Amino acid sequence: MRARWLAPVLIGAWVGAQAQTSVISTSVQHTAWGSPGDEALAAHWGLKPEEVRRYHDYMAVEGRYFYAHLDPVMVLGLIETDPDRRARYAEQYLDAERRRIEEQTRFANLAAEVQLKRFGLEKRVDFSKLRGVTPGYLEARAQRGEGETGEFSPVARRLAPAKASSVADAKPTPPSTAADPKPKPPAAPATPQAGDTIDLLVTPECTTVCYAKLAELLKIPEVRIHVYGRGFQNNHAFVAWLKNRPGDAASHAREESRLEPRRFDALMFDGMATSQPPVALLRRHGALVSQW
Repeated sequence: MRARWLAPVLIGAWVGAQAQTSVISTSVQHTAWGSPGDEALAAHWGLKPEEVRRYHDYMAVEGRYFYAHLDPVMVLGLIETDPDRRARYAEQYLDAERRRIEEQTRFANLAAEVQLKRFGLEKRVDFSKLRGVTPGYLEARAQRGEGETGEFSPVARRLAPAKASSVADAKPTPPSTAADPKPKPPAAPATPQAGDTIDLLVTPECTTVCYAKLAELLKIPEVRIHVYGRGFQNNHAFVAWLKNRPGDAASHAREESRLEPRRFDALMFDGMATSQPPVALLRRHGALVSQW
């Protein structure tokens, strides 16, 4: 009886010891420099062998429970105690993060361009009107002023044209539906005010006309100009286009604070004819006021 009772206990202890040995040997193999992938990891993240070893050692003991989702540079920066080395890790992380954001933004813009080329400007869809919406949801939205054209709707504030100056000037408009196109700005240009912004679309081929339009807009005081470049080979080409505009260095320096170059954003010019730049849109508090 005693032998039969001891057998399961001894077997269990032996299995536990084997599992513990496996864990320890795996950790030792994982933390030793020269493991498969260590050289590639060091080269990719710009780390030295001793930094890779330190990263593995920390992740094997504590980091795997809290920082398994973080990259090696951030982990090393978090556990570093020397201020100079920690600052270096911060610079490494920032450079890599900016590069990642640059690539993500570039791909998102490319996807938007492909979307427009393949499908054009598609009709908007209000998913709250599809089947399966909670009963009373639309009524609650309407009561809160959050309907499709509600006064307090962020989308309505961004897209709707400026209100008429008086009740007599106001014209009745048919109710909007999910299939309605995006509202267009009034035909008559509004008078710019301090704090307004103007979105200007330009292309590499548009020089004389676009430069003239930009000079015209720069004459408007206290208005910032967001210059959207479409079709430029890269950022350097876009910046060079801006620097090549007429004017001397002193005038360019004065205008720099009011100019903000940006990549082309199809949503900002949605509903506008953009085939023949320049296209200038006046915005006030984020809402489209008129085309300039």
